[in-house]
Amino acid sequence: MAEQAGRSDMGTGLAFVFGVIAVLGALVTTVTSYMDAVGGSDMQVVAGLGMAVAMLAGGLAVAVIHAYG
Repeated sequence: MAEQAGRSDMGTGLAFVFGVIAVLGALVTTVTSYMDAVGGSDMQVVAGLGMAVAMLAGGLAVAVIHAYG
């Protein structure tokens, strides 16, 4: 039996997961900042956390592509 090492799709899968997390973080930022502007609720901290999660996940997505690519 011949054994061959195949390419792993882990980089693509992890980049997709982190990309989805980044999009969700951006949506949290958008929704909470809109709620703060319209309703006057104090949602700036949640919007900031959503932005931090989006930036971190986006950076990890790019790093995973380079690490496994």
